Amino acid sequence: MKNVLFAILQGDCLLIDMHVHTVYSGHGSLRVNEIFKIYKTKGIVPAITEHNTAKPWKEAEHFSKKYSLPFIKGEEIKVYHNAKLVGELLGLFMNEEIAPGSIFEVIDRLHEQQAMISVAHPFDVLRKPFFKGFTMLEQIRKKVDAIEVFNSRCYFSAANKKAKEFADRNNMPFTAGTDAHFANELGNAFMIIDASSLEEARKKILAKKCSYWGKPSSKIVHLYTQLAKLGFFRQ
Repeated sequence: MKNVLFAILQGDCLLIDMHVHTVYSGHGSLRVNEIFKIYKTKGIVPAITEHNTAKPWKEAEHFSKKYSLPFIKGEEIKVYHNAKLVGELLGLFMNEEIAPGSIFEVIDRLHEQQAMISVAHPFDVLRKPFFKGFTMLEQIRKKVDAIEVFNSRCYFSAANKKAKEFADRNNMPFTAGTDAHFANELGNAFMIIDASSLEEARKKILAKKCSYWGKPSSKIVHLYTQLAKLGFFRQ
């Protein structure tokens, strides 16, 4: 860890939070402007991965220019099989919005725009479908690019541990992110990549020439999320 911290302080690494949400989710209070303002000071690049929509991208493009901080266009997409929810996929380095749908159709559409696909929080049994985790991991592991091995919002640490073990066992690339919905979650997890551009970072992620750092977010953020759904943080 000391070597990683030294590299970060020397500016030799690109730090990327691969999973960030906004007020467009309806589950939090994190405005697009806040993400760029906070991450500019922290030196972290955000991937804006809103639930089932690309609506934040236009604002993100504006604030990316304002703060001279790049970002990754992404989306967290609900996927189904035989009309049953399977889990969620992270589309990264996207160009166009993709609606929730059949898992294989969503994967095909992501491939068509040459997006990177990571399976979001695959072993978190407190996400829908509850108590199951991502239900088709084995069936699609060769069709996706990566596994999210650290998510700061996983309530139980075992979920991240199992994801890392799965990625290692199957020799798969990995991603890590905060899954932030509130400002106090930003900075809790990020990828560490020896790269000078997002395109170079993408290649190194796929080649597993990267690492990550992360810590769990406070458990209270889950209460905040429920309050946000009830409209307590609307402005």
